[in-house]
Amino acid sequence: MDSLLPPIVKPDKPPGKWSVNLRHPIPGVIMADILANDHLIDLARQSLSARELKLLEQVLIRSDPRPPPYGALGWHVDFAFFPRQYEAVPRQTYFHMVHCLNTVPRGGAAFMIVPGSHHRTYGASLKMDTVEELAALRGNPVEVADVDVSKGIEICPNEGDLLIFNPMTLHSASGNATDKPRYAYFASFFDVSATELSQSLNDTGYHKGFPDSMRDHLSAKYLPLLDW
Repeated sequence: MDSLLPPIVKPDKPPGKWSVNLRHPIPGVIMADILANDHLIDLARQSLSARELKLLEQVLIRSDPRPPPYGALGWHVDFAFFPRQYEAVPRQTYFHMVHCLNTVPRGGAAFMIVPGSHHRTYGASLKMDTVEELAALRGNPVEVADVDVSKGIEICPNEGDLLIFNPMTLHSASGNATDKPRYAYFASFFDVSATELSQSLNDTGYHKGFPDSMRDHLSAKYLPLLDW
């Protein structure tokens, strides 16, 4: 991952951002190699009751050591959905699947979450009728859904653990108070029937396609994951 990201900067020389990430299109054979994981794909298919699975994105994240402040750096949701989308079969939503690439101690840039907060955000969207209201929820979920972020906790996984969480759950990155970087790999999938989701990703320009280097190194078995 370090070969694809800027060099690690010492805390006494502050960079513009203490967390650096790569999103598609990400060059390199490695992205094809880590996608071709039947166990992960089967888990994604089961969680969504999917009939035709598609890759939403892959993200590589490195959180570098930094000076204070530590703790949560910004509570948010990654997408806003109506309950009907979550309850549909196949689901018209997605789940984050976070691969923990090193053991994370307390204060070591742990992923933070407000447990159960997706019940409040979905409770708020249940009362909504328009995409404008949904956008307001996504923009300010703490206030709109009345979430108590003081209940947020650190998730301190071991190397190799897989975290799966709902994007409607309040979550945040946290500052890295240790002397070592933290690494994580995100993968997300959705069912092809989730057209409201895919249309939104295309309309906003978030989805930029997948690079030829990835397609060229995937077997025919996995190529349909990229076509949407």
